[in-house]
Amino acid sequence: MRKLAQIRARNLLQRNPQLWRALQNYLRETESTGCGYIDYATLYSSIRSTKPTEVLECGTGVTTLIIAHALMENERETSKKGRVTSMEEHAGWLEMSQQLLPEQYQSYVSFELSNTVEDKYSLFRGVRYASLPNLPYDFVFVDGPKYVSPQDGGATFDFDYLHVLRNAANPVAALIDKRLSTVFVLQQLLGHTKVRYSSVTGLGSVSPCTKHDLGNIATSISSKNFAKSLRVIGSSRLAITENTATKAG
Repeated sequence: MRKLAQIRARNLLQRNPQLWRALQNYLRETESTGCGYIDYATLYSSIRSTKPTEVLECGTGVTTLIIAHALMENERETSKKGRVTSMEEHAGWLEMSQQLLPEQYQSYVSFELSNTVEDKYSLFRGVRYASLPNLPYDFVFVDGPKYVSPQDGGATFDFDYLHVLRNAANPVAALIDKRLSTVFVLQQLLGHTKVRYSSVTGLGSVSPCTKHDLGNIATSISSKNFAKSLRVIGSSRLAITENTATKAG
């Protein structure tokens, strides 16, 4: 199934000659190996369909070109110019990406170098970029940073979408590349209907959410938050749900 998805993704990209040429030229020069045609095609389609104006990219690379090209095509249709803030923790990688990005895409991209910090939300701890510009993002692509705690080296999750979301008054959608721990945490906080994961594509997707979708989980964890997953017969598979009684109060 994944091979079939790869063929479909490649065909979709090849049907766009300008994007395909730019992508192939970039791939010949870059050292990136983290993403593939499924990632590129899904990301391109997501940007084209949702038409965001402020995109946050966590992890600079080939996908920066994909996002910038989609934003350029969106501008041709809507006359509204979008921007991608591309975050990276490694100076050498950021410099290479800046040099390789074709000139026609430069005005759509703001490159940002940042170290990482650990952050916390309710029961969960994660890693995010420390110097994330405060912008009204409406789409987030998560492909970095490394989700290893700078405090103790423990495995965590990518916190950047959650960091954006907890302050977001307007809806923010997301695409998550092969980060199961990140998808898992977001499913616990936002629910399985809003956060989905495809084992075929290796991508997680988040429907547009705001800070209100987080409810009161962070401030009022109690046994009531697990009530919907408790079973009288058999072992309970616990999942966090919002304490609606507390929220209503």
